Amino acid sequence: MAFTKTFTYAGLTVKNGYLRISDFSGSKNGILFVLSYQAITGETALTTKQFSFTPSMDSNFIAQAYLYLKTLPEFADAIDC
Repeated sequence: MAFTKTFTYAGLTVKNGYLRISDFSGSKNGILFVLSYQAITGETALTTKQFSFTPSMDSNFIAQAYLYLKTLPEFADAIDC
């Protein structure tokens, strides 16, 4: 799972950039994860950003992280891929 989304990096607009969770850690009390922003799939990340949430113990943590991101205004227009 990942997203495509237009984002800005170093003053440039990256249209249909590829955003994916590249690392995560934590426990039932909280998950910390890193979202990598790439120009295209398979490229080195241009930048990263950390997020955290409290997971539910009845489903996949990574899927929950993507669902969590979709609740944030900055990812409202992100497209699943």
